Amino acid sequence: MNIFKKLNEKESSEIKYSTSPNELFYQIKKDEKFSYLRDVQKEVLDDWHIKREDEYQIIKMNTGAGKTLVGLIILFSKLQEKKKKCVYLCPDKQLVNQVIEQSNSFNIPTCFIGEDREFPEEFLNNNSILVTTVQRLFNGKNIFDKQKIEIDSIVFDDAHKCVEKIRSSFTIKIDYNHELYNKLLSLFEGELKRQSLGTFESISRGHSDYYMKLPFWEWIDKQGRIIEVLSEYTNDTETLLFTWDLFSNNVHQYEFYINSNKIEISPIKCFTENIQSYYNANHKYALSATFENNLSLLFDLDFPIESIKTPISPNIKNDFGQRLILSPKRYFSDYDDDNTQEIIKHHLDNKQNIIVLVPSFRKAEKWENFGAKIIRNNIEEEIENLRNTDSNFIVLVNRYDGIDVGGNACNVLIIDDHPKHKYIKDKYIETILYSNKNNLIAQTIEQGIGRTVRSRNDYSVVYLFGRNLLRFLRQKSNFDYLNNHTRKQIEIGLDLLSGEKIDSKDISKTIYQTADYCLNQEPDWLKYYQSQLQNIETSAKKSEIIQLEIKSIEREASLAFIKKDHLKAGKLIDKIFSTYSSISEGQKALLSVQNANFIYPTNKDISNDLILKARSYSRHIFETSLSTTYSKRQVKTENQITKALELIKSFDSANDLISHIKEIESNLIYDENHSHEYFEENLYLLGKLLGYKSLRPEKEKNEGPDVLWILNNNNCLVLEAKSEKKDTNKINKKEIGQLQQSITWFQNNYINDNIETLGVTLQPLRNKESDVQITESLKVIDKNSLTELKNSINRLIDFFQNCELNELTSKSLNAEFELLHFKANQFGNKYLKRIK
Repeated sequence: MNIFKKLNEKESSEIKYSTSPNELFYQIKKDEKFSYLRDVQKEVLDDWHIKREDEYQIIKMNTGAGKTLVGLIILFSKLQEKKKKCVYLCPDKQLVNQVIEQSNSFNIPTCFIGEDREFPEEFLNNNSILVTTVQRLFNGKNIFDKQKIEIDSIVFDDAHKCVEKIRSSFTIKIDYNHELYNKLLSLFEGELKRQSLGTFESISRGHSDYYMKLPFWEWIDKQGRIIEVLSEYTNDTETLLFTWDLFSNNVHQYEFYINSNKIEISPIKCFTENIQSYYNANHKYALSATFENNLSLLFDLDFPIESIKTPISPNIKNDFGQRLILSPKRYFSDYDDDNTQEIIKHHLDNKQNIIVLVPSFRKAEKWENFGAKIIRNNIEEEIENLRNTDSNFIVLVNRYDGIDVGGNACNVLIIDDHPKHKYIKDKYIETILYSNKNNLIAQTIEQGIGRTVRSRNDYSVVYLFGRNLLRFLRQKSNFDYLNNHTRKQIEIGLDLLSGEKIDSKDISKTIYQTADYCLNQEPDWLKYYQSQLQNIETSAKKSEIIQLEIKSIEREASLAFIKKDHLKAGKLIDKIFSTYSSISEGQKALLSVQNANFIYPTNKDISNDLILKARSYSRHIFETSLSTTYSKRQVKTENQITKALELIKSFDSANDLISHIKEIESNLIYDENHSHEYFEENLYLLGKLLGYKSLRPEKEKNEGPDVLWILNNNNCLVLEAKSEKKDTNKINKKEIGQLQQSITWFQNNYINDNIETLGVTLQPLRNKESDVQITESLKVIDKNSLTELKNSINRLIDFFQNCELNELTSKSLNAEFELLHFKANQFGNKYLKRIK
């Protein structure tokens, strides 16, 4: 026994620590290399100390600014003040280990739950901070509530990631090969088929791209049967064991989503009152490095709107490292894979480490072909190797967060596209509210770039690749989804390289020489960078405040519904409509459905009317429950040139617009080896570019044509693409039948008394089989006609290359569209051919 160790521990335990966090830090015995707080840490702790009695606080600090130490000192200060239990929550075990390791370095008393799954004695006796995963607290069998643990203060580290884990804890997930999947599918089969027979059949046949949301009335009306079916599996660890107690007390507020892989039963809101140890805690602190989207903290963890409007965040702006963010394809439309390989070779020759982040192993294969090593296991070992060696080139799959590759571990980061939504619910919402996807992409960019540059002296170059990321970056309005710091770093890259007239053979050299200014820490670069970032506005934008206010009201409505105060819930949603007139059509649709859900148990007629109202905002909303009369949509278009000009001017630069058009043109090809999905998508985008009302009914609802162009109030094109057909295959009877069915679909779904509807098949040959009967309303865009169309698109590119977007007028655009036969009354005569 080491008696002197025991005496030292006893002496340490008798120290009267200050509750002032800064004084407390200097009282702690620690290694000399940790003897000072950084300026930003001191500032944040001083601000927190002033507000230490607040129940909720959000603390925003840049990645690498030392927020973990701040969270530990906050809890240690509360522990000294109240001698009550403090808990530090992490999104995963890896971060738990990192926090424990850091606390040991600073001699802050922490403990963790071991394999015996028992609370440590030092935690129970209020002598140590418990560090554990958020899932330990947020599950239906959590040991905190079971043992009636009263928590005083909670810190959420990486708060947004914690909310994701909490949502997962409240969500029931049933795999397609579980017998419960088929039982629930059978229970709701009738209603799902009534909503969309085609989508239901696609799901049943295992097509992974299709998904459905069960109408809320079917869920509410069959609650008893749902409980009966699910209750057989309450001890099933894969499905219900840890979610049943959270679910069973408020089944009515859950929603049912299904695709071919799984069923998700998710709550409208994570009802935190079900977790008493959290709900009754006196203080909740969220540590975050993601600055923009705090809606989830407000809605699911009940942080009040004022805590989000006025977070604790350092005023010191010199703690950020340097990131040069480059998206080569935005600046040079001729950029290709050969350029990428030349840039990679340059960085490796300069003994720099390159990490590529991709969403899938299939995406990783491209980089493996470029010479990268795909890391499948032992990621921490690989990262440690990066810290000690150079000239490494690796790919990490779907690891946009949770890894630390600051310093020399990663000199060059490549982000190649973004992961898909993890939940079916989010995919469903995205079909109605496109901002959901933009939020995901912005989050991907910010999480990804947060892996590098972990301190004020750190620097790296980030390359952004991938079709979806580029589309996001091209639209000026999408920058509102990024925090101001990231936005400015992207603008720096654009400022340095856009508009340059570079010979195609010099593209690679121009890009990597620009990167070298940062990587070599050139004096001119340092001066330029600091001048650009010194006056960044960090206050919330008005649009963000409005969304927070709307979400706050929505939360109160959801809580009223959970507590079965249906009248109050409905009135609160009505308040959103009466107060905020600027919300989008998609948001109106979702809120109307939510209101219909809240009202349904007390007034089915009003609920039905609200669904009809929602359908007027979005065609993606499900069919009504009572009315069997389908409400046809009015054919109503805006002025073509006005609409086209609005889209054109939404691009951040002329090069972004030209790259977008070139991408459209390059994907409009008849080739059996070229995906029909790309063809249809770019046909849809062409319609939008030309100012038509362009839709993809078959993809969006699994019914109707591939693409629908409503040219104006008098002309409509129903487009069916057969782009993968061979050049020798004639138009057959089945294809004409499909085209006629799509025309009938349009006539049944739209009020079209005075509109001329043409059915157009897009395929290489204009000749038909001998048994095919056609009418004058059926046309074709054959290979020759498609070539004409593509030539006109290229002439449009030439037009934009020789004009200033900011000075482009409706008159000049109208003249160009007339010249190219893109006007609504010209297009058919020029590009549609008679079927022979």
